[in-house]
Amino acid sequence: MDSTAKRKKQSRKQTIKVKSRFLGSGKWLFVGFFSGLIVTSLFFMAFLADIQEITEQSDNYKPSLTTRIYDRNGTLIDSLFTENRQYVEFTQIPPLLRNAFIASEDQNFYTHPGIDPRGIARALWQDIVNLRIVEGASTITMQLSRNRFLSHRRIWRRKIKETMLAFFLEKQYTKDEILEAYLNEIYFGHGAYGVKAAAQIYFGKELAELNLAEIAIMVGIPRSPSNFSPYNNFERAKQQQRRVLRRMYESGLISARDVEEALETPIVLSGLRERRSNNPYFVDHILRELLGHFDEKMVFSGGLKIHTTLDSEIQTIAVREFEKSGHQGGVLVMDPDTGGILAMVGGRDYRESKFNRTTQARRQPGSSFKPLIYAAAIDSGFSPSTVFIDEPVEFPDGWSPQNYEKTFSGAMTLREALERSTNIVGIKLLEAVSLDRAINYAKRLGIESHLEKNLSLALGTSEVTLLEMVRAFSAFANEGKIAEPIAILRVEDFEGNTIYENTPSTHRAVSADTAYVMARMLQGTIERGTGRRANINRPAGGKTGTTENFADAWFVGFTPDLVGGIFIGNDDGTPLGPAQTGGIIAAPIFASIMTEAHQDKPVRDFTKPDSIVEIRVCAETGLLPSPNCPQTIVMPFRPGTVPNATCREHP
Repeated sequence: MDSTAKRKKQSRKQTIKVKSRFLGSGKWLFVGFFSGLIVTSLFFMAFLADIQEITEQSDNYKPSLTTRIYDRNGTLIDSLFTENRQYVEFTQIPPLLRNAFIASEDQNFYTHPGIDPRGIARALWQDIVNLRIVEGASTITMQLSRNRFLSHRRIWRRKIKETMLAFFLEKQYTKDEILEAYLNEIYFGHGAYGVKAAAQIYFGKELAELNLAEIAIMVGIPRSPSNFSPYNNFERAKQQQRRVLRRMYESGLISARDVEEALETPIVLSGLRERRSNNPYFVDHILRELLGHFDEKMVFSGGLKIHTTLDSEIQTIAVREFEKSGHQGGVLVMDPDTGGILAMVGGRDYRESKFNRTTQARRQPGSSFKPLIYAAAIDSGFSPSTVFIDEPVEFPDGWSPQNYEKTFSGAMTLREALERSTNIVGIKLLEAVSLDRAINYAKRLGIESHLEKNLSLALGTSEVTLLEMVRAFSAFANEGKIAEPIAILRVEDFEGNTIYENTPSTHRAVSADTAYVMARMLQGTIERGTGRRANINRPAGGKTGTTENFADAWFVGFTPDLVGGIFIGNDDGTPLGPAQTGGIIAAPIFASIMTEAHQDKPVRDFTKPDSIVEIRVCAETGLLPSPNCPQTIVMPFRPGTVPNATCREHP
């Protein structure tokens, strides 16, 4: 083969190799292009699926709204929220405030289709020049899309979604609806979402009360709440105010004179000082009930209106008077007719301890428990004039109970024994009534805690709650009937529909006759006995209680209108101090609270049943008085228990 033929053959081989390499490379280019197309398509499909899912959610979207708690008179007492937001309708937002946001954030809001092309072009150029996203040019609609459905991370993927969602929102809703949603959605810092909450957080005002200077400050905040909040940086907030006023002037909303006057108007902030609630224990109490009927999201984000039984005026009095004492413990005031809780103080300082001593603390009530045993006795045929002997006693187990004074007084009526809180007579009365019967009556009066079946029950050694004791005493104020304690009257949803309601429920615990006799006997405790410091100069009854070593001090009392209890005791059970009895430290608190709580109430007496006979008897013997009885007293008697013998101690 000559050299020419060899060169041709070699050339053909090289051509084949080149073609082979080209074809192999083209094959992989084709595979890469096709694979990229598939990946891109899948990415785009997933992107569209995300958008579709978000748009489907938009029809059912509900912003997180603040739940409001009201007292029995409709006064706002507290709020629950994950985001402090009070939704306000478009027509309730002042036009100047609406237009200020448009001038500041989106001057073409009412004409663009959801995006502002010139704004986007300008933003893209700035982003390219700076090699990062420095300007968003987001319209109000785009901001709403981001705030409602997307994250705030500055990434291209979010920006594309934001734009597509803006088109969707513009198609689905009117401009006014979009602006209303936006003004209720935006974050203003310090936990405030939406313009209404912001007006209250910064200026303590309703929207209609804002002046131009305050509006301009508010409008400037959402761009960067941490930087432009006047609480955080007043100078930067003023810079934003000037920017907003300039935009409003350029848009023809205000005059140059308006701008000058606004800049000269002093900005008075309402202050971020801690607003201490008077009602934290009560709010915790109703929360347990709410969370038993609604999920947490509904309670804290559903914009509910909780109408409660609390009386803010009585609550304020109770908090003030209890704090004056400096002691640990609790106060509870109830309406005896309905069971509505009017005041609840669960401790000395909620910040120190959230433990509610009115409902959660079980402590020995001491002698304040005796009226429950006396009620069982009166209902069983005993009377205020029944006589027992106050004397030393010793039981088979070696127990030798003592009176507080460590002395004995011999024969005395039940009236006198209750007024003087004589332990020996109380124990003998319990023994005469029987433990089973006494415990049964205590349960009927609303005591749910376990009661030990022994005679020391007469001394109040079984632990109970203050709520149980107040409920039991309400029977004496309410003609023998007790009501289920309630704290919530009704719950309304965001639209004002009642979705939960409590109706007062009462049942008879003791007869009306017995309740009246007990009311009069316990009135004597205040007028002549251990509860004299609880006197409020109107018909009232009550009982002191003190436990061993002065660990617990109680006073539970009532009028025809209110029933209340005071418990004082250290959480660890250590003594309160020498002679710190219920009559000395608890009764005065009761008197202070009840005196003020009754100021606007007419004086009422306890309702006397027709069957009750009220007669004058010898104060010492309880019998019909002789002419020589040194002291007499009018006492009530149930049918069949009226004394028919004349006193022989004073012939």
